[in-house]
Amino acid sequence: MEEQYQREGEHPREGPVEERAAGPPEDAPADAPVVDDDPTRKIVVGEVSEESSDERVERDGADAERGAEVTEPEELRRRIEAKDRYARELHEELAAVRLAADEARARLEAGEVRLRDLEEERERLRERLREFEEEERVRRRRREGQDRRAARLEREIERREDDIRRLEDLLARREEEMSAHGQEAQSVVSRKDVALEDALRRVEGLEHDLEEREDEVVGLRAVIDQMRAELDLEYELRRRMAEPANRLRDGINLFNDSEHLQEIGSVSKSLGRPEVHVTLEREGDEPPVILTFTWGGVTWRTYVSHPGVYLQEAGEDLSGVDRPLSNAHVGPGGRVVLGL
Repeated sequence: MEEQYQREGEHPREGPVEERAAGPPEDAPADAPVVDDDPTRKIVVGEVSEESSDERVERDGADAERGAEVTEPEELRRRIEAKDRYARELHEELAAVRLAADEARARLEAGEVRLRDLEEERERLRERLREFEEEERVRRRRREGQDRRAARLEREIERREDDIRRLEDLLARREEEMSAHGQEAQSVVSRKDVALEDALRRVEGLEHDLEEREDEVVGLRAVIDQMRAELDLEYELRRRMAEPANRLRDGINLFNDSEHLQEIGSVSKSLGRPEVHVTLEREGDEPPVILTFTWGGVTWRTYVSHPGVYLQEAGEDLSGVDRPLSNAHVGPGGRVVLGL
């Protein structure tokens, strides 16, 4: 009988020992001694397991028939200690589960914060792109307006030159008339003199008008020269921006300001400094800048910079990939620098 009770008390993993008598209070410490108010009280011990209720009833009936009684204090203490150990194990497992849940929650919150940061960065880049496009539209409209003004001024100059030619023709005809009048008879000399004076006054007025028109033409030509100089400066600026070297530097600067530079630094910590090749796309009026990073024979990545930066393609197998010669390198601070 005692051996059976010992076997039943040595299974703390299957459940605590059932007691129908005394037991430790719920708020007592785990290592507190058990005090039995009535040591003569009978204690029926049953093994806590996954057995069915019928089997338990049969076993309890068999124990009742045999009149099993546990009166030894040492046996009772041992079983209670086994139950306390099982309770402590349950508390430790519960603490481990709570710690794992807290870590998972912290990782989830960190991921959400990172996602929000990436979304905000994407909105800032989009806003910057819209500002660049708006500046380009304003610059294009200003240039078109200047072209229209230059065309209007040129037409105005042509009209003024036509007026000058007509005035010169008119002056020539007046001079011919004056010469013809001088050959007339003396009888009409007085009238011719009056007509000549009148013609001279008109010629003086025309000459004065012609001088004013010439001054206006000079002023218009100065405005045209100034506008042509501004157009030449604008064309020179556009030409410099369209040069491949300048476009390469702008694309590299845009890549250095993006978050992809951290990805290159992370891979370089494991695989070493990469080989860098920077080139322009062959098609389009404003081709994007292509940056290719190659880490030995292990992996490679290609990024596009125009006007945003994004990963175009990547791979681990370099057997079927053309490896262009390096024309840039990763300088101090992990930034890409054109040239070896």
